[in-house]
Formats: sequence, structure tokens, C-alpha cells
Amino acid sequence: MVRAFAVYRDAMREAWGDWWLAWPLLQRVAVGDVLHDSQGSVRAAGTLADRRIGFEETAPESRGAFVHDAGCGVDVRFKASGATDPLFSALAEAEAGALVRFTKRRSALVVYRGMAGSGMTDTRALADALVRRYWQGRWDAGLLAVTEVVRADAAAVLVAAGTDAAAELRLAASVGPGPLQLLDLAGAAQVAGGRHLGFHWTGETVTPLFRVVRLRGTWLGGVREEFGPVQPGRGFGDEPVPPVLLEQAGDDPSAVLESPAQPSAEPEPVEEAS
Repeated sequence: MVRAFAVYRDAMREAWGDWWLAWPLLQRVAVGDVLHDSQGSVRAAGTLADRRIGFEETAPESRGAFVHDAGCGVDVRFKASGATDPLFSALAEAEAGALVRFTKRRSALVVYRGMAGSGMTDTRALADALVRRYWQGRWDAGLLAVTEVVRADAAAVLVAAGTDAAAELRLAASVGPGPLQLLDLAGAAQVAGGRHLGFHWTGETVTPLFRVVRLRGTWLGGVREEFGPVQPGRGFGDEPVPPVLLEQAGDDPSAVLESPAQPSAEPEPVEEAS
């Protein structure tokens, strides 16, 4: 059985490395969101603003477009409006579209158009705030803060579930004149027919990629060794935060924060943690 997320994850990691992937694709993620990771199960846990933690976000910066065609494992044949082609059976003569055929079992066609990224301008203030809240018992080791996101204006994602998987895509009339190309599939295509598809989605305005940070495990271990365990909800009582911990956050945020890898299991739909 082909697991769609695993195939999609492998396709994205070739270009995007250790970025976290939003799944399902309609999951909205924003800079400043807070997630909770409990043994690999990640759920939404509010926002930094809910915890009165402020930050500044950079202006969106263009990231262009992204196309993954499984290293020649996908064959795409386009049909212009008014043209006839015996390989197309689900589209009318007047309709424009594309025939996507997969030659490998674990294959994906991923198209993102109009990508733009933004993130926190500085993590020092975040590191300082999380150190203070951890000391007060108001932030725990399982919490993650979203520090960077990449959005896309439109997307098309198809995953094969067999070596002979195929899909006929109907393109919207809004697609401009000129030769059709893969980027035209993003947001403008609908599946008109297909076989052996493990997953397909086309749409607009998605946030496919994001980065998170959490308190570094070795830093937490050092705090426990030096000062003892934190009491949930109470922290270290009325004791002030040791200046050395705040200095660590200010001098080198990476000594306090780390960027964990996304759990390898297929993400559950993100819901608010209770």
C-alpha cells in the first residue's frame, strides 16, 4: 500500500530538506503559531500572542515556483482547447487539459506557484521569552513555536498508487493563451478522470512549508541539573530567572533553541490541544 504522505514527503525533501510539511494541504500555518508535540503526535496549541509573546515578522519574500516530477517518473501530455487527441477520453474537444501518467509506483507530481516566505526577524527575543516562561512553569518541553512559513498562491499535488496510475486534468478557462505548461496545473486544474491515484488535490492559497523551534533538550537538561525540576504551572515559584539563563538566550539563541525534525509518521489533522 502506497502512503501518500510518505511519497509527498520524499518528493519535497529533495529540494526543501528539513522544512516541516503541512498535511493535510489545507492546514493553515502562520508565524507565531504554537504546536504541541506529544510522542510524535502534533496538535495546535494556540499562538505566541495568546501567551503575550511579541515578535516582528519580515515582509513576504518571493520564492518563485516549485515543480517536482519524480525524476522523469511522470509523463505529462497537454491538450489545447479545440484540439483532439485520442489519448484523452474524459475531456470534451473544447476543453483544455493535461494527461498525467506515472511510470513509477512511488511517484508524485507536485506544483506550487506564487511562493513567498516570511519569518521572525530575530529569535533572541523569542529565546528570552521562552526561558522566562519555562522558569515560570508556563512553557514545557513539548511546545513548538512556528518561526518561518512559505505560502503558495496555488498548488497541484498528485500521488500515484500504482505503476500505471494516470489522471486527466481539466484546466480552467482562465488559463491564459500560449503553450500550456506544468505551472498552469496549480490551482487551475480539476481531475476529470483517472485510475490508481493515491491522492490528488488542487487549490489556492496554501502554506505547504514551515519551520519550528523548541527549547533545546541539552539546555533543559542543564537547567534541571543545576536548578532542579520545574513544577508544572508553578515553575520555580517566586525565584527570579537566573541572569545566566537570560544571558545564554541573548548571546546565542541556538544554545537555548533547536529546530527538531518533523515526526516521520503521517501527521494527524491539526486540532486544538485540550
